[in-house]
Amino acid sequence: MSNIKVRDKFWIFASKSHDDDPYFGQSKDGILTGCEWSRITPAEGAFMLGTPNLMMIVSDGIPVPYSRDAIGYLESFCRLKRVLWSCTGSGGFRNGNEEEFICDMADEYPNLIGGFFDDVTWDHRHQRRRTPAECKELFDNARKTFDKAGKPMEIWSTCYSSQFDLYPKDTFENVDVMTIWGMSRTSKENYLNDFKRYEDVYPEKKKAIGIYLYHYMERKAWNLDIFKMECETALELLKEGRIDEIIFLTNCTMGIGLETEYWLRNWIDEVGDEILEVK
Repeated sequence: MSNIKVRDKFWIFASKSHDDDPYFGQSKDGILTGCEWSRITPAEGAFMLGTPNLMMIVSDGIPVPYSRDAIGYLESFCRLKRVLWSCTGSGGFRNGNEEEFICDMADEYPNLIGGFFDDVTWDHRHQRRRTPAECKELFDNARKTFDKAGKPMEIWSTCYSSQFDLYPKDTFENVDVMTIWGMSRTSKENYLNDFKRYEDVYPEKKKAIGIYLYHYMERKAWNLDIFKMECETALELLKEGRIDEIIFLTNCTMGIGLETEYWLRNWIDEVGDEILEVK
C-alpha cells in the first residue's frame, strides 16, 4: 500500500520576495488600484500553502550562486522534502555556474535534488529566442555536470504550451521532468487536449502541470472558476498517473488577498493528506 500523500506531489515555484510587486497596485490600463505588495519569502510561501517541495528561481540574477544570500535560502529550506535550484532563471537569465553550484551544495543539503530550467527558450544575454539546438546543448551540458555529483540529480524544464511545435522532441532528451505551463483555460476539454499533445509525443517523460495564482496580463487573480478547474483537473491527472507533480506559482503573489490563494490553501488542506493510489 502506498503511503505517498497527494501533497507530497505539490510544489511551489518561488523567487525572492517582492519580485512581482510591480504588477500590483496598478491595472493593465494604468489605473491606480492600491499599494499592495507581497513580503512573502519562498519558505514562507511553502509553509502557508502546505507544499513540501520548492523550486527556487533566480530572478534578475538574485540570488547569485555561492553568495551568502543563496546559502541563506538553502538553509531556510531545511524542513522541505525536495528542492530544485534554477539553472536558468526568470527570463532565461544565467550566470553560467549554476550547475556547479547545485552539485557543490547537493551533499550539504540532501533535499537539493537537481536543477530547474525556467524560460529556457529565451536568451537573456542576447535578448532573443534560443534555438532548439541551443536549448538542447544547455540540457546536455547540465546532464554531464550533474552526472559528476555524488548522487542522482534531476533536470526539470519549463515547457510553454504555445511553443509546443517550435522545439522538437530531441530537444528535451536529457530532461527528466517536463513542466507544462499555459495550457488553454477556455474549458476543461481544451485544457486536457493541450495536455494530451505532450502525453502523445513524450509518453516516456515525467510531467508536471504548472498553475498560476495570478493573471499577470490582467494584473489580478485568475478567475476563480478557471483556477478551480485547473487545480481539480491536474489532481485528476495525478491520481490517474498521467502526471507526476503539480506546481503552484508563486510566493511573491501571496499575502495580498488573492481569492485564488485563499481557495488554494483550503483546497490543499482538504486533499493534501489523501493517500495517492495511482490507477
